Amino acid sequence: MKLIVTFVKNFLCKYLGTVVIERIIIILLEELVMRSESKVDDKIYKAVFERVQGE
Repeated sequence: MKLIVTFVKNFLCKYLGTVVIERIIIILLEELVMRSESKVDDKIYKAVFERVQGE
């Protein structure tokens, strides 16, 4: 398992830029927040990442 994680991490760092990795993380966090039924999570996500996605 460690070998796979290391490979994926090295691949992402080598072939994808910082902006792409940030966008992927934001998209994954958005999906995680939307799947949770919590209103607080939605408000925190909008407050933190609304500015980032607008750029």
